Amino acid sequence: MTLYTIMPDEVIWAGQESFQPEYMDVEINGISMQVERLNASQARVVRLYSGNVQDYLNPAYAPGSMLEFQPFFRQ
Repeated sequence: MTLYTIMPDEVIWAGQESFQPEYMDVEINGISMQVERLNASQARVVRLYSGNVQDYLNPAYAPGSMLEFQPFFRQ
């Protein structure tokens, strides 16, 4: 990635080392995807793993979309 800026590198990359997102692999409505968990019931779509082209055309699962879900825990 090339950045054309007059800002010092220290300003641009400040806080990058402390960024620790919590990613989860989930399956919602038969579509496998990676999400960034924001809290107990919300997540943001990061990427789709699906091989079906129609899944990528669904705006509900576009990267950056917010999802509401109930976590399922296996015992």
